[in-house]
Amino acid sequence: MADCESDPESLIPALVNSCLNPIVDAVAESPDAITRAVNFDTLQFLLKCAPTIPADKQMYITEPNCALFQKSRYSSFLAPTALSKILDLVVSGLSAEADAAHADLEADEQETIQHHKQLLEVFGFLLQWAIAAVETKAAERSASAGPGRGRGGGRGGKAKQAGSKDKDANWDASTQLQTAMDIMGKVMKLKLGKVFLTTSERDTFISLFSRPVYLILESEARVKSVAIRMHVFKVLCIAVKHHGHGFGEFSALLNEGIRNMFANRLLNYSQLHKRQSFKTFRILNIYQSLWQSFCTFFQINMIILSSLKRS
Repeated sequence: MADCESDPESLIPALVNSCLNPIVDAVAESPDAITRAVNFDTLQFLLKCAPTIPADKQMYITEPNCALFQKSRYSSFLAPTALSKILDLVVSGLSAEADAAHADLEADEQETIQHHKQLLEVFGFLLQWAIAAVETKAAERSASAGPGRGRGGGRGGKAKQAGSKDKDANWDASTQLQTAMDIMGKVMKLKLGKVFLTTSERDTFISLFSRPVYLILESEARVKSVAIRMHVFKVLCIAVKHHGHGFGEFSALLNEGIRNMFANRLLNYSQLHKRQSFKTFRILNIYQSLWQSFCTFFQINMIILSSLKRS
């Protein structure tokens, strides 16, 4: 696939499937296969071909040095079927690894803990990446849908292309996301205190699950689904109950709400005063200072309340 870096159009579905299928078979046989360099690097390469941040929120300082990754920052070069296959691969592998880790933790197999730790981290990292790519693709698809539907049938190749586009337009990853969140809950119910010995390590690992969940909450279409909401709440409740994620959850939700409010205010202001960019940035700095002051004040009060409850 290295040739595709200079020739993005050569990354066709047949090539992607020929690279993914052996990995799917290997991970289905043993979750350990995900750590093989060829498998892990292939998945990273493919995920790089799909943006993980919507185009209207991107703020990159530098550009990639290859044509494929430069273009894929703004539009996915992976078909929804390929993203679905990657997500299924990661979720099923994580589920199998959770079962293996549970068995060894219950049997108190100390020599396998570091191995399970590595596998859980790898699958968690890929899961966060895959969900970000799926959600960005879904947002891109919903933004491009609407006006401009076909005016009449084409023939031959055009008809097949239209059929493929219709199939992509009907793609919905809601069921896969629910399965992924079920597996997140399954993993977080493990005795992770035996795997991640320090609080910072465990918090970092839990964030691999909480971040994509917060990302799902940003989607208005996702939040309208009762099933999605229930799965999101389940994951967050387990994180709070078993891993002390209460303050992190509140801060993330509050930060997201205020950040969106400030962003909308600035967008409206910049549209009204396009020539006053300096003033816009000055207002942004004021908002950031106010937000930092609020966070500091809130953290101090949380510490005081916690100490009062303990006493």
